[in-house]
Amino acid sequence: MTSVNAIMFDRFSGAMVCDEQRHWNDERMKVYAADKIRSVVPPEVSARYGLYACYANTGTSAIGDELRMTIYREVEKTYQKQCFECGHEPDTFMTLSELARFTFQIIVRMKHAHTDAHLMQKYGFTTAELISGRYQRNGRDYSITQAEVIENALKEIALKPNTTAMNAVFGNGGIIAGFDRQEGFGIFNYAMKEAFMERVECGYVALGSGGDTTNFVLPRWFNTTGVQGRETGVDPVDGLIAIIDAVNMATEHNLGVDGYYNIILFDGSLRTVNGPYIEINDHRSRLTTEFVRADRAGLITRAVCREGVDGILRLGRDVTWGEELLWSSTQDVHTMHRLFRGYPVTLS
Repeated sequence: MTSVNAIMFDRFSGAMVCDEQRHWNDERMKVYAADKIRSVVPPEVSARYGLYACYANTGTSAIGDELRMTIYREVEKTYQKQCFECGHEPDTFMTLSELARFTFQIIVRMKHAHTDAHLMQKYGFTTAELISGRYQRNGRDYSITQAEVIENALKEIALKPNTTAMNAVFGNGGIIAGFDRQEGFGIFNYAMKEAFMERVECGYVALGSGGDTTNFVLPRWFNTTGVQGRETGVDPVDGLIAIIDAVNMATEHNLGVDGYYNIILFDGSLRTVNGPYIEINDHRSRLTTEFVRADRAGLITRAVCREGVDGILRLGRDVTWGEELLWSSTQDVHTMHRLFRGYPVTLS
């Protein structure tokens, strides 16, 4: 249960936003502890080559954590190997597209590893051995000839209807978003079940259980930007408001989406005070969601919402500044209090 999203503002900048809720047992007890978006590029690589990227996962939290850690470690290992072979830091390293393909190889490899682990635990052979029809253990050859075993194993690894054994693995999807100095900003979408990777060209991607809400809100906003907006870029503040509003709507309507948002900004043109990569998941994140909720409810003007979101996320303003701006800009403090406390609010 999740909502992971990425949006492109222009060829140099974009953002990722996710919630933090997950459930952790059969009773679906919820906990605000999921780290759904994480950088997969070591800081020394980012500093030297200008490559910044994060991986976001939807599906099984354990698989997502394993993927993010594996991608990071494999990128780090590849960089260290090239440094050793050259005797110094290489002049060039991965582009964002190369990192995306590198990630796809890891995803496919992990899918195969978990599939083999399941088959070994249940049947005693791997996928390759199932295909060959034989396997060897302790110097002895065994043939896989039982029709029922073959049929059931094939159904499970192909996730045929009425099979659930591999749902925890095949039910995962992911996003890589980031930028490098050569290619600019880009977004890539993955699905473990279908084993595909594609570059996102429509301006955004929204995955997870919240997707059936976010995929209504974001297209509606993108439809207002026109051809010029899609070709030359959209206003980054308006884009941030749109993607936060989409996750707000998912929080309101979808089971399993809630908590503080992790908001990550990529800005290759360095128009933000904190540099090309900013991650905000504290009270500032919560406050920006409240600006956007108040804007949607008509309790503040869009100009105030823009000022608050821009100030907190892009200009480095603090929570005190944001609180003062938010509460001094509404004509109905009582109704806004009720809105943020979860009361059903009817505006006159």
